[in-house]
Amino acid sequence: MSTPARTSRLLILLAVLAPALACEKPRLNNVLPPNVRIDTYNQQAASNIDVLWVVDNSGSMAPRQENVAKNFQAFMQVFQKSGIDYRIAVTTTDIFKQKGAFVGTPKILNPKTPNVVNTFATTMRNVGTDGSPYEVGLEAAQLSLQTQAAANVPKLMARETCKAGCGSQMDPETCRANCDKNNVIDFLRPEAYLYLVFVTDEEDRSSQDVRYFWRSFETAKGVGNDGTVTTAAIMGDVPTNTCGATPGNRYKALSDLTGGEVGSICAPDFSETLRKLANNAVGLKRKFALEGQPDPASIIVTVKYPCNVLDGDLSRCATIDRTRCEGEAADAVEAVCTPPLGAPDGWEYEAENNAIFFAGESVPTVKGQVEIQYCPEGLECD
Repeated sequence: MSTPARTSRLLILLAVLAPALACEKPRLNNVLPPNVRIDTYNQQAASNIDVLWVVDNSGSMAPRQENVAKNFQAFMQVFQKSGIDYRIAVTTTDIFKQKGAFVGTPKILNPKTPNVVNTFATTMRNVGTDGSPYEVGLEAAQLSLQTQAAANVPKLMARETCKAGCGSQMDPETCRANCDKNNVIDFLRPEAYLYLVFVTDEEDRSSQDVRYFWRSFETAKGVGNDGTVTTAAIMGDVPTNTCGATPGNRYKALSDLTGGEVGSICAPDFSETLRKLANNAVGLKRKFALEGQPDPASIIVTVKYPCNVLDGDLSRCATIDRTRCEGEAADAVEAVCTPPLGAPDGWEYEAENNAIFFAGESVPTVKGQVEIQYCPEGLECD
């Protein structure tokens, strides 16, 4: 091809591309100083959770039950934002009347339950205060789970029998999935984590020691499923409290063993406690261990979210920067939240654990990407 012709074609090509080139914005990337590092972590949550509330129904519990009922929205907000497939049931500490049975209507709540917050609140208020003063929360939970496990046996057997015949099917995977769908398990689901919440102003009086119940709950979903069960409690403060409650030493010991949270039954408002328990239930991490030893003064913490995250979901951020979302897909993780530093609702560096801890309501939500920038101790990063 002759030079004039080639030049002419090049000019035509540039004319066609010029508008596109003019509209494209240059993408700026941060260039870190030498030696600076960034540790990145993705916040994740469990996808299926069964929650059993074990509620003290003795004579002193009416105001405590009301406190849970009127603040339950704080618990459910975490579940709903996380997209959890949940089941929620309630039993009482009275093993003589309820015997571990679920109470309320419906007995088991799920994401399709109409007005789930109000329905749970009604169940909580109707638990009542005419139960036995001999509160055995741990034993009641065990009895409730054993009853549910026994009820699930026929469905589990039907599932296994069905799956045994899937090998000869054209699509064995779909066949096995249909076996599960056709034999629905309402609670204590094999694929779900189990979260037990005890609400009481009295110490547990169950006859066995705490480690006995720990082992029992750990195997409630079958051998090999240990680590999928967590217990938590709203209980009398340990070692003492000022509201007439008995310190819940046994509940705290069990929660410590399973990695659960505890809150005070003496609190005038349970909203923060319920939010803390919900984050614990869905598996949202508050603590992120650093890979290197930092110069604490150099630490910068940010949390990135999808561009379509609502400002209301980032209300605890000190600043929100959506600059990098321009021209990006809605699910691009480019919205930057800078959380405040320090308690009660910010991040802190724990030197003893070499970790960043998110206090209060600053815990990153699902789909958050935590980025911790720092200069390693002993190095120059200017």
